[in-house]
Amino acid sequence: MGSLTIRNAAHVRSRQAVNHFTTSPRIVPAIFAVALTLRILSVVFLPIEPDSDALWYLLRAGEMAEGGGYQESGHPTAFWPVGYPALLAASMTIFGPSLFGPILLNLAAVALKLWLILWFSRRLELGEAIGRGAALLYALYPSHIVYVGTAASEVTATAITMAAMALLLAARGRIGLSLFAGLVFGVATLTRPQTLLFAPLLIALMWLTLRSYGWRRALVSGVACYGALMLVVLPWTARNAMVLGAPVLVSTNGGVALQAGANRLADGGYFQVEKSALWQDTGIDFRRRVQDQVEMDRRLKAMAIDWIKANPADWFLLGFRKIAALWGKDSDAFWSLDASHAQWKPVWTGVKAANQLYYLGLLALGALALSIGARAAWRRDMRVAPLLIVGAMPFFCTALAFGFTGQTRYHFPAMPFMCIAAAYAIARLSRARQEAQKTALAG
Repeated sequence: MGSLTIRNAAHVRSRQAVNHFTTSPRIVPAIFAVALTLRILSVVFLPIEPDSDALWYLLRAGEMAEGGGYQESGHPTAFWPVGYPALLAASMTIFGPSLFGPILLNLAAVALKLWLILWFSRRLELGEAIGRGAALLYALYPSHIVYVGTAASEVTATAITMAAMALLLAARGRIGLSLFAGLVFGVATLTRPQTLLFAPLLIALMWLTLRSYGWRRALVSGVACYGALMLVVLPWTARNAMVLGAPVLVSTNGGVALQAGANRLADGGYFQVEKSALWQDTGIDFRRRVQDQVEMDRRLKAMAIDWIKANPADWFLLGFRKIAALWGKDSDAFWSLDASHAQWKPVWTGVKAANQLYYLGLLALGALALSIGARAAWRRDMRVAPLLIVGAMPFFCTALAFGFTGQTRYHFPAMPFMCIAAAYAIARLSRARQEAQKTALAG
């Protein structure tokens, strides 16, 4: 009898804790405070020296802020998308040539992502507890805490794309909001060109899982969204035509990305063609890679397509290795941290191990939730089917990796959504456990 009373009391306390977490007006501000405080502490006490991509972005942004335009070594460029350097340039114009503006931009992006995690959970009617749980999971996510200290495009680009997704989801076929979503998708495309391909997947999942979202609304959403998107992108394409001599839609690094995952030396992960024996096949002098970037892009695409045509089975099988490389680990945020604070390498080894366990937990729980959503969509259970929309970005990242290359950091945009899915799985498992306890108590 005493044991039964203890279990019953524990069950009541558990329900009270969940109810407090779900209803207290203090919880959401506390989550935001925890998320931003952890990231600010990371920036202050573990400053990261810009290198690699981040250093390139900062150099280009500094030149843009000084009125030099988007160029490299005195030559106009579009090798990497202009969106993020332009945002960095704006922050430097306001706050001066330092890391303060870029880091403030990252912190604003984190706040927006947290708000959007809550918004998606509520809009898809997953429950307030799930939204708050997902926001907390993201707030405590180690690698995404560290990322804020770098001038990497992932943090800001993900926030912009999530905002565009939210607008398209809120539009439900209404022209005005669909146009607005397209404008934001346009900005996201100038930051990450692959975003150009994302809206059809999102619209398809909305059509599949949302009540009263028929093919007519889907068509209106798609046409309005892409019309507005091109209004943002095409002026940049015109600029490229004028200064590069070719109407490059966004950037000239598409050939590099495609060829990295379609050649005889590729292993599915990070690949640098310029440091391989394949570079000589381009016929491009590496010292002229900026001046000849359009031709370099064309030749690398041709090399990749020729290899795929000649080796279709090898390319197809390589796609699964790319997916494994994409999702296998989550250590990319710590590369710059290792370099900037090498004296604490043993500490970072432990932190990376803890982060990997956290990440794998998110993946396992998220995969469980998305399988529940897929099953509900198959059975036309429209109460649960909208959960599948959370999988749009993870599915998209996986498809991109299969076609291009599976670098670790390319799963970054999927992780806020995997936090939502993981929170759903935790709630579902917790509910099942509580029901089992109630049955046991009743028995």
